[in-house]
Amino acid sequence: MNPLHLSGWGVKVAVEDMKSRSHLKITNGRLDDKQSTVARYPPRRFPYSSIIVDGYSGYFSLRAIHWLSRNGTSVYVLDVDGSLLSSILPATPLKADLRVSQMDASRDLKKKFTIAHAIVKAKVARSFQVLEWLEERYDLQRQIRLAKSEAVNLRRVSTVGQLRTAEGRVALRYWDAIRKILPEHLEFRGRMTSSHNNNASDPVNSALNYGYALLEGECRRAINVVGLESSIGFLHDFSDYQTKQSLVYDVMEPYRWLVDITVLQAFESRMLDLDTFHFKFDDYRFRFNPEAKERFIELLKERFNSGVRYRGQQMKWDTVIEQKTNELGRFLAGKRFALDFMEPSPTLMRFDSRVLRSRILSLNASEAKRVGIPKQSLHDLRLKARRPQPFKLHTETMRKLRTVQ
Repeated sequence: MNPLHLSGWGVKVAVEDMKSRSHLKITNGRLDDKQSTVARYPPRRFPYSSIIVDGYSGYFSLRAIHWLSRNGTSVYVLDVDGSLLSSILPATPLKADLRVSQMDASRDLKKKFTIAHAIVKAKVARSFQVLEWLEERYDLQRQIRLAKSEAVNLRRVSTVGQLRTAEGRVALRYWDAIRKILPEHLEFRGRMTSSHNNNASDPVNSALNYGYALLEGECRRAINVVGLESSIGFLHDFSDYQTKQSLVYDVMEPYRWLVDITVLQAFESRMLDLDTFHFKFDDYRFRFNPEAKERFIELLKERFNSGVRYRGQQMKWDTVIEQKTNELGRFLAGKRFALDFMEPSPTLMRFDSRVLRSRILSLNASEAKRVGIPKQSLHDLRLKARRPQPFKLHTETMRKLRTVQ
């Protein structure tokens, strides 16, 4: 995952020297305190996986769209609230037999439930991994216990409707736990209002929306590559009254944790806070300050590009999403007899757990000297342990701390 982010006034993407070199010319937008910049790229040497546009004005030429499509580059246009407004994807493979199988499966209640259950099972498992990761730093025993009591109902459901209801109740407990650990001044109350998903009315939801938009783009790309129909889902029904990419939302569910944990890390470290957003009175929404948005995108890239072992290979998470979407296609076509979104499972580690902080603060100078921690290093460790912000330690320091009784 390596998107090029374009924002501000006057975004322009066009092709120049069409008769000879056909370079893609990209003009980034102008912001209040930042002038526009221009970059040029030759064909087949474009270093970005996609382009994300949330600028206020500008244009893409038809030749540029052709150039990007031939180079396998997707374009995603984001709305002011961070949601995905539109996308331009390379040509979809023509696989009529696969789409017929997908439509048949969506009408087969048993097969539809099997697919939806596999999706929810993985999403809930990842949600508990995030909560357990948080519990190493915060007291969330009660919230985790309540979430697990709701998750028991997933074993008793027999229809997709019942499955959605049970998953929704687990999600409410999940967001209750996250609300507990976030500072009160952020005014995060959860992902749901009385009528619909929260629309960036607080900084945390604004960041979540933006991260989910990037995840949605990755899932749209994977569905497009495999040749599935994005509007025919299994957990999310397709709708006759609005544009709804049901399969995109299905594929997103097991990987929403990628965004959740990135947002939590950003607010924990104070990389994002109230002062890194601005409030718009015309629509009552929070929006990123430009510099904070760039830092957040870099953090998302780092998380998506973190490696995981799957089927004997080291993969990045965007590759995993494409691989699992391909496995779904093979299952629909009858070329796989089982469907599993549980693997690969991430390893979520904390270096600043309550246990470790307590161990550092209780460590005296003689014990530190015995295990090879210098006096100045002990002082620095104590400062880190007292601060609320997360921190990381070198592997050798961790090894030394583990030897302390």
